[in-house]
Amino acid sequence: MTFIPKEIVERLNELSSEDVADKLGMDVKRHRALCFMHSDHHPSLAFLGEGRKNWFCFVCNKGGNAIDLVRENMNYSFVDACLWLCEKYGISIDNEVPKLKPQRSILPKRQIKAEERKPFAKDVAQFIIKNCSLTANARNFLFEERKLSPQVVESLNIVSMDGSWEMVEKMKEVFSEETLRDSGLVSVVNGKMYLRLFTPCLVFPYYDQNHNLIGLQSRYLGQNKDAPRFQFISSQKTHIFNLPILKTMKYNEKLFISEGITDCLALLSSGKKAVAIPSATILPELDLIKLTKYKLYMYPDQDEAGKQALMKLQRFFINQLCFLREESLPKGFKDYSEFYKLQYLSLIHI
Repeated sequence: MTFIPKEIVERLNELSSEDVADKLGMDVKRHRALCFMHSDHHPSLAFLGEGRKNWFCFVCNKGGNAIDLVRENMNYSFVDACLWLCEKYGISIDNEVPKLKPQRSILPKRQIKAEERKPFAKDVAQFIIKNCSLTANARNFLFEERKLSPQVVESLNIVSMDGSWEMVEKMKEVFSEETLRDSGLVSVVNGKMYLRLFTPCLVFPYYDQNHNLIGLQSRYLGQNKDAPRFQFISSQKTHIFNLPILKTMKYNEKLFISEGITDCLALLSSGKKAVAIPSATILPELDLIKLTKYKLYMYPDQDEAGKQALMKLQRFFINQLCFLREESLPKGFKDYSEFYKLQYLSLIHI
């Protein structure tokens, strides 16, 4: 068996996981990357700590150092991961060790198959919605900062949490540890349960057309720069937000598609009918097909991601014999939420 000297392991443990990720071919942007351990559309793997030595996926609840990253990404043993890093960083090992076999370096990245994912924990998610309300922090964000309609927010059952301990204790009284662990909402570390959602946060419920709860998404409201702004429950499939509105619509009626929930809430607050895709990179095609009977419009975000999202959606709908029309924002506005807020402020000062 090949022996990796302790001093070498210590040197490898000091490597930047972010730099190692780059060498592994991962697309790293702003200290984040798409996680290779699950079907990731919104970068949920973060590089943390001094020198970005550590990494952590907030969906898989898994992380480690540079050696761990290579082991997980390449499906290597501990020794082979160390050898790979030594080769990449020109670190020589005193004792003779065999070179890595070339074929090992081209192993495909490990992905969790769709059929291996646990089903959406509807009961646990419903419990959170029923046992939360809007905190002062959330009200300030929604109604003071964003000027959104309280009626719209209430109709969508949007709630919030300032902390997680109280919610965890309430859930433990109702659900078993196994149920909570499988829900994707709770982690168990050293016998203690932790909510995976970063708090304080808003919690957005996703419903299907018949108003059955099918998912949850959180929006972080705190100051921790390393915390992901949006999180999904790991066991849920990706869906469009506000599907129940389709039940209220007639054929060929005007419907807006927004990039993200915040813009959707602004559109709804301004009296428009709207749904939202989770982000510029997530397109739930099975849900999108349900929109083809309406006249579709979109105010794309005024950045490259927004333009790309519009183009992807337009290509998709053309293939469905449907057309998505672009609505332009006045110059200087980055998204519809910003434009809506100015409109709101202008109206109250008339």
